[in-house]
Formats: sequence, C-alpha cells, structure tokens
Amino acid sequence: MIHENPYITFGADIGGPNAGKVISPHLQELRNLLYKYCDNIYCVEMDSIDPVLRVDGEISYWEFEGCEKLRLSKKNRYITIDVGMPRSRWEGVDPVDIRKYLINQLRIALELMLKRLKKEKYTVNDTELWADFSKVEEEFLLK
Repeated sequence: MIHENPYITFGADIGGPNAGKVISPHLQELRNLLYKYCDNIYCVEMDSIDPVLRVDGEISYWEFEGCEKLRLSKKNRYITIDVGMPRSRWEGVDPVDIRKYLINQLRIALELMLKRLKKEKYTVNDTELWADFSKVEEEFLLK
C-alpha cells in the first residue's frame, strides 16, 4: 500500500538483512494501519509526525533502546524521535512479542512528541489521535 502524504509516518533504519526479514513485515503492516486510521491532522502547526525506528542488526547498529533524540522543526513543520530496537528484541523472539514491542514503543514515541508539542504551546487534538491510534493498536495486535 503506497500512501502519498501520510500524517504519521514510521520510517526505519534496519541494520541488516536478518533484521529486515524479521521486522519489515510487521513494520509495513503497522504503517498501513497508521495510514488507514491515523490520517488526520492532529496539530495544524505540524505537517507530519515522524518517529523513526532504528533496528540493530549485523551490519548497522545504534546500541540504544527506547526513545531518544526528539527533534521539533518549527521551520519545516515536523516532529521526529528515534526509537531504538536492539537485537535482543527481535532475534529469536516470538512474532507476537515483536508486535507488542513495536506498538508499545510507537505509543511511547507519540506520547513524548505530543508532550513536546503541548510544551511549545501548539494546539494538539490528542483525543482524536488516541482514538484513532487505538484502532491501529487493536487491529495490529489481533494477528
């Protein structure tokens, strides 16, 4: 599914072919659900909300877990944060646990980004965002 201008993206740097084989199918499904349910403007001052997954692999690795490096670009109208996923979270791990990890980390990333937007006095429709996100979460965890 190609989506021209999603409001919430979930980009990724995947550190190797093994990590890609394991993570990519889950990540693509999660992106498709975000495009399906979270395609509303939740903050009129932002053109996009862009968390980025950094998956450690055999070639590249970032060596952190959780959320780091939150960046708000007022000029370019986006907010982003890095979400680290160490090898121990995907290598030899049950797919159900991988899915739970991804959705939980995305939730935390969104919480941190919304908190920052509110701190900067941006108007954020978080009630609508969380209602939409709950649909993503529910459908993503069903499989």
